[in-house]
Amino acid sequence: MSVEANKAVIRAFVESWNSGDLDRLGNLMDEARTLTVSGQTMSMGPSSTRQIAEYWRGAFPDWHFELLDLIAEGEKVVAYMPYTGTQTGPALDIPATGRKVRVSEIVIFRVVGDKIVEAWEVYDEYWMRRQLGGLSGAPTDTGSYEW
Repeated sequence: MSVEANKAVIRAFVESWNSGDLDRLGNLMDEARTLTVSGQTMSMGPSSTRQIAEYWRGAFPDWHFELLDLIAEGEKVVAYMPYTGTQTGPALDIPATGRKVRVSEIVIFRVVGDKIVEAWEVYDEYWMRRQLGGLSGAPTDTGSYEW
């Protein structure tokens, strides 16, 4: 596939999260896909990814990825996609706060054929916890952070 076709797969993946149309994941992801987050690699097929999306969208019903950059070469597509949302349910062992968050995230996807087969994700959990008040004594004002 061309790099433009690979980018289209990632755009569709992001849109499925943003719209809540998680049934599309089965068409976009390989069953044997792996995901590496914070150095830990796990099997992450469409059903597992759906569970993760439901967890995050359950805690942040207005969850939205802002796809700011897509850079592709060969099978790999790098996405800079910070996300926003309002926490109305528990997440990360933090009860619902009603606070809005904006968190940086970068994912490197590997696309083979028309499916995501591998991904490496880095997101700023520390900053998310600060915004939610999950770190005692840490400021939670997102206005002091330049986007």
